[in-house]
Amino acid sequence: MSSITEKRKFKKGDFLISEGEKGDSAYIIERGSVEILVAREGQFIQIGTRGEGSIIGEMAMIDDQPRTASVRAIEDCEVLEVSREDFSRRIDATDPILRMVMKVILTRYRDMLSRSKLMVKNPPPSFIKAEEIEKSDSVTDVAVNTLKVYNELKEALKNSELELFYQPIIDLTSGKIAGFEALARWFHPQKGMISPGIFIPVAEESGLIVEISRWALNEACIAINKINKNINPNSCVTNKPLFISVNFSVFDFSDKDFFSQVKNIITKNNTKAENIHLEITESLLVEQPELAKDGLEKCHDLGIKVSIDDFGTGYSSLSYLHFFPITTLKIDQSFIRSMLAQENSYQLVKSIIFLAKNLNMRLIAEGIEDKKEAQALRNMGCEKCQGFWFAKPQSLNEIFEFIENWQPPKL
Repeated sequence: MSSITEKRKFKKGDFLISEGEKGDSAYIIERGSVEILVAREGQFIQIGTRGEGSIIGEMAMIDDQPRTASVRAIEDCEVLEVSREDFSRRIDATDPILRMVMKVILTRYRDMLSRSKLMVKNPPPSFIKAEEIEKSDSVTDVAVNTLKVYNELKEALKNSELELFYQPIIDLTSGKIAGFEALARWFHPQKGMISPGIFIPVAEESGLIVEISRWALNEACIAINKINKNINPNSCVTNKPLFISVNFSVFDFSDKDFFSQVKNIITKNNTKAENIHLEITESLLVEQPELAKDGLEKCHDLGIKVSIDDFGTGYSSLSYLHFFPITTLKIDQSFIRSMLAQENSYQLVKSIIFLAKNLNMRLIAEGIEDKKEAQALRNMGCEKCQGFWFAKPQSLNEIFEFIENWQPPKL
């Protein structure tokens, strides 16, 4: 929906906005000028003017308070009207901290106006003190919690509270271990384990994700080196060296030092590039295609494999499968969960597998939770999978024990 819902005209002397009314729209002045008026003892007093390019009426739509002033056309005007629905949608999409700041600033501004001599002696009871909105508004709660998580996450990085867990990836043909996906876990000294669903979004919004990704890649390199070095030749692993997948976001690729950092970390740890897989989401390829292409091609040339995580849930497009150097598609668990109950999901999974094979790409299915799912995927030709039915994410010490004791399940 466009934010510009209607073009309107007002004649000289017309009121565009009336003090005290609910704000249902804002206006962008295309032609003409207006005056801003406040009522005092039955008379209007001008406190300002606005001309072409100005926006008026936005305050009431940000903080849902009555209009604090009237706006009257000084001359014939043409304006673009912005609806409350669309304005609110755009405000809601912003960062919660910015929303809180906007609301508090507007509340303080209104409070200042209500105390000034220009305002009516007894302002409407609907006026809210800035202190009240800071203490009670739900947006404030979200913003404050976000700030707390951000500050604690910074400390967690310094204090080594983050740890990588590793979920085994299993070869469906042989049942042997083929590799692992590295997953960040945060063990807070007072709060215990904090869900990635809480701290990863905060890390992305704040930019901390870049530092976390570098840390994760370094830890993953150390881990896969140890695993491949200490594997018992009689254990149930594939003949090739095991690999490890590390997740990267659009924010990582936006960092100008992305590739040099990846290369330096791998080189420093003497890790073979082919043992590292970069996992990215489809959104990266759509939001930053040129940036992604440059970074991924450099990684691919170095020998690093590239996987598309949660394939089919976002912006799936056949065009990017040949535009980017992708080696592996990971089928999202939402399709796996429903494929045995819904024919459409089953056929979709089957089509993804067929597509990947024709493009000479590897396949990994995510979220396998029972034997029937694993059997169905194997029968469709899916090569690898991961999920709780095989193994949950585990610490590095537990992974060594897991490798030693792993027995391929009978499918």
